[in-house]
Amino acid sequence: MKTSEEVNHSDDQLLWEKMKVGNDHALGILFKRHYPLLYNYGMKFSHQAELVKDCIQEVFAYIWEKKHTVSHVSSVGAYLLTALRRQLLKSLEQQRKRHRISQEYGKDYLETMFSAEDLLIMNEEQDAVKNTLQTALHKIPSRMREALYLKMYSELSYKEIAVIMEIDSQVARNYVSQAFHRLRGILALLICLIY
Repeated sequence: MKTSEEVNHSDDQLLWEKMKVGNDHALGILFKRHYPLLYNYGMKFSHQAELVKDCIQEVFAYIWEKKHTVSHVSSVGAYLLTALRRQLLKSLEQQRKRHRISQEYGKDYLETMFSAEDLLIMNEEQDAVKNTLQTALHKIPSRMREALYLKMYSELSYKEIAVIMEIDSQVARNYVSQAFHRLRGILALLICLIY
């Protein structure tokens, strides 16, 4: 028996193929199905909700425009996340150039894309634990935080993470492993200091 993830994956494949031959209803279903994940992921890059929404629209507009030439994809979700990431980085860079934001911001915006709040344990009752985790997450390099976010929140495979982040799948695996390892060490130290 197939899991719901396998069913959704095969449904996505079927919808993708229908969209490629001009079925706009299939595109609409893909949009509705993937929008929440894309929006949440996009908000990690920019807290400008309208920019994120515009970029998601751009991705789907591009796919529809190129429907006859887009290739077969093994994971529609990973393809959409990758396309959104590229579109957002391009838009943020254009925005930075347009507004002539200082060089300091230009260097830092990629470092702050994934804030510690993105990975906080939901429903955590103690503020001390939240603050400790937040402090620990800020001490992890942003690329590791991004990989950890994609693995834990989006539940993507290492292969999908690798495609999205444009790295090797072993590097994605290493990032997540190192992020957990560093988190454990940092949290142990912070807990010792608190208590």
